[in-house]
Amino acid sequence: MSVRVELTTPQTVDGARAPFQSLWLLVRLAQARQLGHPAVHSQALHRGFSDAKTLRMAISRAFRDFARWGVTVGWGDDSGRDVRFLNTGQRSRGPFWLPAAEAARLQFTVAGVPASPDDLIAFLGEDATPMEDSERLTLDELPFWRQMTLARLAIRSGRLVSAQRDDGALGALRLAGELATVPAEQAHLWLTEAWIWRRLGDAAQTARLLQQLRRLRRRHVLVDDAYLAAMERLLGAWCAYDRRDLACAERLLDNLAADAGVLLRHHPHLRFEWHNLSALLLRSRALAQPRHPDAGTWARVALERFGTALATALRSQTLDAAQQGAANLGMAQWLFRLAGLGGDADSAAQAVQWIAFSEWLCVRNGLSRQSAWNPLYLMRIARGELAGGAPIPLDTLLGWAGPFAEALAGLPLNEGWHATAMGLLHEHDAGRCRYPATQLCALLYEAAWFGRHEKVAGTPELLARLRTQLAELSPADRDYYLAQLAEWPVEAW
Repeated sequence: MSVRVELTTPQTVDGARAPFQSLWLLVRLAQARQLGHPAVHSQALHRGFSDAKTLRMAISRAFRDFARWGVTVGWGDDSGRDVRFLNTGQRSRGPFWLPAAEAARLQFTVAGVPASPDDLIAFLGEDATPMEDSERLTLDELPFWRQMTLARLAIRSGRLVSAQRDDGALGALRLAGELATVPAEQAHLWLTEAWIWRRLGDAAQTARLLQQLRRLRRRHVLVDDAYLAAMERLLGAWCAYDRRDLACAERLLDNLAADAGVLLRHHPHLRFEWHNLSALLLRSRALAQPRHPDAGTWARVALERFGTALATALRSQTLDAAQQGAANLGMAQWLFRLAGLGGDADSAAQAVQWIAFSEWLCVRNGLSRQSAWNPLYLMRIARGELAGGAPIPLDTLLGWAGPFAEALAGLPLNEGWHATAMGLLHEHDAGRCRYPATQLCALLYEAAWFGRHEKVAGTPELLARLRTQLAELSPADRDYYLAQLAEWPVEAW
């Protein structure tokens, strides 16, 4: 049922007089929903509530009026939550948001005529959304943005950390932090750093930075708040995926698509990350339930979204993102083939070629030692379709790589898969590379598997180290390895 709101004096809701402050907040929330960034922080309310004795009292009164009008308004960082289950004790903290279904019910009028977006702005006042940070850049800010640019260039090329302290992205951000002078700069700094720590597998550091960013956005109304909010929520979805809370990650992505669709369509980084993560979630769902009637559809859509992510990265010339997208696309093809979810006789070769293309991008951009995923994916494919089967011959795999076979020359493949895995482990142990726990455990497992197959000494030691390292993984990933190891014969230990 629609709710009729007259904005001219005397303001009414469904024909009954409406308190101005409560109505002002409702219009502000509706406007935010229309603009695609529905969250309204408490600091943005002082214009409409300037006469309120306390903001907390004004907000409480507004929510009583919302209930009387039959309009549901939510609060908190997750705009997709069911409002019925929110904690009212935290309501005054915000941010506040109007669910999409509720916004569709509101019919704003000016003297009985449907209100335009300009009418809403006029009602709210020209300073309805004051920004604490000017959109105009000053010369004083250039040193900070110089360091941020260096950090982002390092991220784009995959140099997250470096042996030279100030050469990697984290080093550039450390210097940028010394130059940040306004809240917007601090927000971009923390957001960028949180992305890096998430890539490095440090969940605690990522969560700490996200919490700091959230608090900062509550205290200040920033020019880039819509972008910052979208990136914060997207990073939160990645964190949920990393701990294998797939339902939470899916909910956050769905909410982000509903609330920030314009940003997702036009901002390359957001577009890449959303499609890449969405594809990974669909891949997980399909592989977990390969006999489900919709599993084939999930697999097909996952490949489509991996393709969209890769195309977005290539068109925006973000090489690190492109190599991630190509590798994920290739591995998904292989896994879906193993699970009987599509693919033909050529799908294995296609999978290897996508991964080889990813490695080619890494080599051309100096990234071939920044991540172990590409050699790990090739090792998994080389193990074949049966856990106890003979590995796929190296010549076959290089043939599948096609025009990108040369990129694999940088890996010590001719020495055998066990030597390849051990070489990468040595790089990590020597401090020349920093692989997160997920990659380190995968390297230990592959080294042990190929060591056993190639009858190389040291397999029990690798398995013992793997068992110790499992504590660093999410419960779901830990269970995966424990299930794999349970199938190993006793003599392997």
